[in-house]
Amino acid sequence: MAMVKRSALCCLLARIMVLLFLPACVMGRTVTVASMELAPYLETYMENGTKQYDGFIRDLLDNLGKMTGVTFTLQTNSVFGKKVNGTWTGLVGDLVSRKAELVAAPLTVTSERSRDVEFSTPFQNFGPVIVLRRPHFPRPTFAERFQRLFAPLSHSVWLMSILAYFITSVILYVICHYNPYEWRRLHKDRLATLREAESFTCMNAFWFTLSSMMWQGYIRTPRSLGGRVVVTSWWMFVVVFLVTYTASLTNLLRVGPTPLEDEQYVRILGLEDLAKQKDINFGFVEGGATQAYFKDAQVPYLRRIWEDVTKKSHTLAVNDGIHRVRESLDSAPFAFIMESAMARYMLRQKPCDLYMVGDLTITGSYALAYTPGWDLAQKVDVALLQMRENGMFKVLEDKWFTGPCDNNVLDPTITEKIKVSPFYAVTLGSFSGVLVVLLAGVFLGALVTIIEVCIFRKAEMSSDDEASTPMKGREEGTVAVKGSKNAKPAGGTGTENVTDV
Repeated sequence: MAMVKRSALCCLLARIMVLLFLPACVMGRTVTVASMELAPYLETYMENGTKQYDGFIRDLLDNLGKMTGVTFTLQTNSVFGKKVNGTWTGLVGDLVSRKAELVAAPLTVTSERSRDVEFSTPFQNFGPVIVLRRPHFPRPTFAERFQRLFAPLSHSVWLMSILAYFITSVILYVICHYNPYEWRRLHKDRLATLREAESFTCMNAFWFTLSSMMWQGYIRTPRSLGGRVVVTSWWMFVVVFLVTYTASLTNLLRVGPTPLEDEQYVRILGLEDLAKQKDINFGFVEGGATQAYFKDAQVPYLRRIWEDVTKKSHTLAVNDGIHRVRESLDSAPFAFIMESAMARYMLRQKPCDLYMVGDLTITGSYALAYTPGWDLAQKVDVALLQMRENGMFKVLEDKWFTGPCDNNVLDPTITEKIKVSPFYAVTLGSFSGVLVVLLAGVFLGALVTIIEVCIFRKAEMSSDDEASTPMKGREEGTVAVKGSKNAKPAGGTGTENVTDV
């Protein structure tokens, strides 16, 4: 009985010793932590010749140290890590190779990484966003405002209309100059005044066709059938041209003076919009979970994004990607795909020229990573859960993810607030019908003029023949009178006067 009591007392003493000395061992432990210099998560500065760390991760580790009694020492790497030929690089590589016991960085939890390392309770959630530079178009100049008058019709329609005006005016002048039934010929025959004869000189022919486009009245029109055919076809063209221009201009005015900035904002509202367009180049973080996500994605538009970025080699570090977005031109914009948690800080910093478009259909999380079976894993997880419950994560985010810039997240209801109505200038394909009618009218008028010239010449020749017939008759009549019984021979000596009729 005494032996049993002694054994139980020994066991109790052993448990007490474990409880007393185990925390002491933990409190004296130093853990090597691998991280990455990336504002605002971790930043470095020199103090008394010593490299010091500051940022969200530094404060997170300090709070964990207070709650677990562990001392954390930091070492940095430049990339998050990816698997190359079966070997991990970057932060994950430091953990797998036992260079560090813990990774504390904005490291995304992925299935590929989970095969070789373990993740703690997430300390931050995110979604992929598209970072773009705010469009800043200058106020339109007078020339740009003036060009808006010609916007209802495409350049090809204006060019063909001007060409049609010149061809019609030239054909009309030629017809009025050479057609025998026009005012010029009538003046030659003294059947019209000089002013009427000058109705369709070269300058007046051009002015007549131009004034027709303004629906002005006229004093004289061509008299010949060929000229009237040309003028009628031109009037038909003018009616269709003016009605088409007026209708298209009405549609343009209905669109309203929508700023170009608003039109640029509504161009990209998500990853699918980015995949469809060809004007904006884009990239994402090199060696991060975003790159791995697009690489393994099965959604068609996500696959197109991956193929495009791979083809153009647009995988950059975070700071390089943000710098490229800021330096891009309005004529050649650049978009950078990154996690919303990091983007939130970048966009709040001066010069306040960036905004982001979120895609809430995809979510992820950041967590601490450690080797499988790490003895402090449970203590760290419990401490992280306590920090989430008491609002410490919110306090740290409010401290570090701040800046002077606001309104950097695009409103998802922007399409309802900015109504960009579609406007399409009239193209040559839809306007070609009236040009064909005008061309046919001009050719028909020219053909009728040729026929009129031939008819006039034939009629003139016939009138010349008829004019020569009375002269013959008069000559024959004179001979007959002279040959009558009352006539006297040419050499006679009669005293009567002979009168020729």
